[in-house]
Amino acid sequence: MGARGRVLEVRDVTKTFGAQQVLKRLSLSCAPGEKILLVGANGAGKSTLLRIMAGLSRPDSGRVSCDSCKIGLLSHHLFLYGRLSVRENLKLFGTVGGTSDIDEISERLELSKVLGRPVAELSKGMQARVGIARTFIAPPGLVLLDEPTSNLDEKGTTLLLGEIERGRAATNGKMTCIIATHDLHRLSSVATRVVVLNNGVVAADSGPHASQEIVAQTLDRYREVNR
Repeated sequence: MGARGRVLEVRDVTKTFGAQQVLKRLSLSCAPGEKILLVGANGAGKSTLLRIMAGLSRPDSGRVSCDSCKIGLLSHHLFLYGRLSVRENLKLFGTVGGTSDIDEISERLELSKVLGRPVAELSKGMQARVGIARTFIAPPGLVLLDEPTSNLDEKGTTLLLGEIERGRAATNGKMTCIIATHDLHRLSSVATRVVVLNNGVVAADSGPHASQEIVAQTLDRYREVNR
């Protein structure tokens, strides 16, 4: 584990696209076991920050250090192979993650009946479930979820939350989860911390492992500002 028990540390990260500075010397530290809601208006920098945390994008300046050997990312791009079947996708990603057992997670996410179908032929909701299975088939130490409920119905959201809790149990409560979302109605109850981004910086932070009361107060202030 890193210094002072941090699993992830973002220090003075800046990212610019063209003339737009999306992240402005942003710093954020995350401890093992946290479930963080990352909220902010469109363009606040949430997706960019997650991509940098995942190692898919490099910051212009600053640094990111992560002590987890496994990072799971679920974003708008599901990183699935559309021409391959669900089974073939899960076997591929499971092997990369160190497991060949896809039956249990397929059953939990109610994918068993579509294992033989190409991913491209599935509905958006079912594709999203396959994306969840890909992310959690080998429980990561750090999981990054970018608007994970955007294509999920209530049942799919319930299944997602179940995988988050199973992942935490499989890692003895040490899996850290960061969720960038606008879906506060369905996801606010999962949070142990709320971080608000505004204009490329951390505008508010409830603090690590905050009480539900503090989490709720932070979200209420965010809602008031963004009415």
